[in-house]
Amino acid sequence: MTHEQGRVLQPAAWRAALLVLALGAITVSAPEALQGSSWLAEDIQGGGVIDNAQSTLAIAAGGTVTGSGGCNRLFGAAIIAGDQLTFEGIGSTRMACAPAVMDQERKFLDALAATRTFRLDGPYLKFYAGSGAVLVRFTALR
Repeated sequence: MTHEQGRVLQPAAWRAALLVLALGAITVSAPEALQGSSWLAEDIQGGGVIDNAQSTLAIAAGGTVTGSGGCNRLFGAAIIAGDQLTFEGIGSTRMACAPAVMDQERKFLDALAATRTFRLDGPYLKFYAGSGAVLVRFTALR
């Protein structure tokens, strides 16, 4: 483990960072890169995101999913096999926020439900639908 500005970086986060640095723009799928890191959505279903409504996702080593849709906390489980990725039992708290934030959150949750594969593409983590369409583009959350 290494310290960065008072924060401990876990070995999985280091592997993911080194993998991204080593491969540059090469697209890869590595389950270990997903686990133990937190990700910030930069684009959801081609519609961008609201700057002050952060949709985030973290997948723990056992597949436990936590994060935020932008308004509410979310939780569930991820099933990862190679580059295949699906989510099970995704739920969230039920606070109400501004309509635009709630719309972003619904799109984010819909994208997670539709996700079938993932790839690391340079600095980005991308989730794809079964059709191959990009659903969400993430960057590592610092």
